Amino acid sequence: TRTGRRRRRRYTFIHQESYVTAAGAESLFSLSWWPFSYEMATKSSTIHNEQYLNSLDLPSIDCSWACVSNTEQIQLQQMKLLLRSELKMITDVNLHEKHPDVYSDLRLLRFLRKSKDRDVTSAAERYRSFLQWREQNEVDSIRDMVEDCNGSFTPTAVRLQTVASHFPMNFDYLVQETDELNEGDKSLVKPAILNVGEFDTRGITEKILASNSDDVELEDFLNYWIFLYESIHLRLYQQSLQFGQMTFLDEVCDLSGLSLQQFSPSFGTKVMSPWLKMTQAYYPETTRRIYILHP
Repeated sequence: TRTGRRRRRRYTFIHQESYVTAAGAESLFSLSWWPFSYEMATKSSTIHNEQYLNSLDLPSIDCSWACVSNTEQIQLQQMKLLLRSELKMITDVNLHEKHPDVYSDLRLLRFLRKSKDRDVTSAAERYRSFLQWREQNEVDSIRDMVEDCNGSFTPTAVRLQTVASHFPMNFDYLVQETDELNEGDKSLVKPAILNVGEFDTRGITEKILASNSDDVELEDFLNYWIFLYESIHLRLYQQSLQFGQMTFLDEVCDLSGLSLQQFSPSFGTKVMSPWLKMTQAYYPETTRRIYILHP
């Protein structure tokens, strides 16, 4: 009864990896667990779990210079611990050496930073989905195409060139912006010019939805943006190593000539929706700020 003695809550932790559920893993590896556990668990249970966490052999990371704090560094190590099976498969086939911009700890850090609370378990799950998506869609072959283009932002595949012709952009200004940095901000930002007012969304939508289209399909459209983001992240990775800080992209969107006809229901549901879903899920922490010109 409510008037009776309050039952003390007890917690049981199973150390075997195969028995740790998502919630259990979050309890073990998320720093946000500690205030709750201190209030609800007995003193002996808290001591036991502190000893368990302290006994974990956390893997090393190769981008401690990019972490903003020791806490973030530990969270990244914990994330690697949760992903050790997936990371082992990557190292077994040397993908981390072939494409370090994709499979390095720096990319893991971008996934960790996607959530403001730095939830380690959610970040690890997002990265798992990222790996599955790359395998299912053969994204590494598109990454190889970037290499063949010498890191440029212009694809050689004809269908991807057709998509690119509908979306004029300029990446020639990927230069250091030291004046834009906030005091103490360990990041560099690189600008790209997007001529949004000239985006031919109507034309690309008509091509994609055409029943007998020999030009492009939705897959070609998405592959172009994969190519673009793979190119961007290769450049950001190289510049991050060069400057010793994580770099990001600024988007300068020129709206000159923008029309409501560019945002038809067909474009929104059939083209833009899967495009945004893909880029937001699999390329986190790419853009730092968006500037609008001629609104």
